[in-house]
Amino acid sequence: MNLLTTPRNDMCYCPGCSHGMVLERLAAAIGATGRRPEQVCLVSDIGCIGTADRYFECHTFHGLHGRSITYAEGIKRVRPEMTVVVLIGDGGCGIGTAHLVHAARRRAGIKVIVCNNFNFGMTGGQHSPTTPPAGHTSTTPDGAADYPFDICETVRVNGADFVARGSALDPSIGTLIGAALNAPGFALIDVWELCTAYYVPSNKLTPPRLVELSQRLNMPFGVLFDRTCGPKSLRAAEAAPAATPSHLPHDQAPPAESQAATADVVLSWPERTEICVAGSAGQHIRSAAGTIGKLAVAGGLFAAQQDDFPITVRRGHSLSNLIIATTPIEYAGLDRPGLVVLLSRDGLERLGGLAELPADCVVVAASELALPPAPARVLRFDAEPLARAVGRASVALSALAFGLVEKEWIDPAALRGAAHRWAGGEYKDADIRAVDAGTALSRGAVT
Repeated sequence: MNLLTTPRNDMCYCPGCSHGMVLERLAAAIGATGRRPEQVCLVSDIGCIGTADRYFECHTFHGLHGRSITYAEGIKRVRPEMTVVVLIGDGGCGIGTAHLVHAARRRAGIKVIVCNNFNFGMTGGQHSPTTPPAGHTSTTPDGAADYPFDICETVRVNGADFVARGSALDPSIGTLIGAALNAPGFALIDVWELCTAYYVPSNKLTPPRLVELSQRLNMPFGVLFDRTCGPKSLRAAEAAPAATPSHLPHDQAPPAESQAATADVVLSWPERTEICVAGSAGQHIRSAAGTIGKLAVAGGLFAAQQDDFPITVRRGHSLSNLIIATTPIEYAGLDRPGLVVLLSRDGLERLGGLAELPADCVVVAASELALPPAPARVLRFDAEPLARAVGRASVALSALAFGLVEKEWIDPAALRGAAHRWAGGEYKDADIRAVDAGTALSRGAVT
């Protein structure tokens, strides 16, 4: 299966840039493993190679400069069965050196492909941590003076499980990428490339001179370290806790002890439900949606949450879109919300009105909130007595629980049971009280 969606010539890279070639070899290597698109997550960094995620048909994540490695480690810890691949440049490795070192030290089960062209190609050809001595760049016109950062040796001495280096122009680079993908634990391959916009013209670098450079710097090509050839050791991915049912492949049943632990609570749910909770900063909007999402996941369902809030603290709107489904969620956008919970004018203004809501949607709104005309069914609740009963920070969760029951998506006893069974953390007792109060609310006036 080919995950690459765009031919090399249609990619955004400069003529002669080897990024497109690396992406072709990566796609071929992934395809050779037989992994399906939903089993792969590509995490891209900032820089020219950071544009690569748009060309792959699989899970993708694009973050901040140098931070792709730590994002990838987080994804791998939550989804240990997934193949997580990082695409990062030499600049990103310099900016994120601490993440690189500690991911190797922890033997995080991610695969890092460094597209190393010895300069910051996207921002004007400035020198990078891997610029060779005497390398001419826009910031070292007379030649770089420092010894280059040896990425491979750095991760090797800090615990990496598989380390390799090669030229993007060498056909064998595909074999090295495949070996990195199949290696257990933390794997890294340092792919030396040609930046035809900046570094090549300034340094007359050619494919044969890449090999000469590797010899001169004593940074050889090939497999430099493979832990499987030496003593075995415990790795982070092997030591990770068992995945919850929603994280398991479709054809893999949850362990027997997990089935026994949840046998007393059964969450019956429609195929897919779309929910929007809207209010103001400080009303714990995101926490309310997150709590219900966690209960759904603990009950064997699938959940996806997207939040919207300004940069200000405790001021302005706060929105949380929550999708709960019985099957994996491949699209996390809200097209047809079935439940909207409104707690404040800030939230209503951010939504931009209610006229576009479907007729079968239920709007749960605080009684004091003036609403525009809406085709949806509107239910009111009195926020003040509810705040006195459960605390002001728990009103959003109670209102959300009330809406779920009114939509008849879940039996109130099942929702209360889920809260008592799976709520946890510092706010466990408060969450239980909020869910109990929400399911006990009598239906208010229908407008």
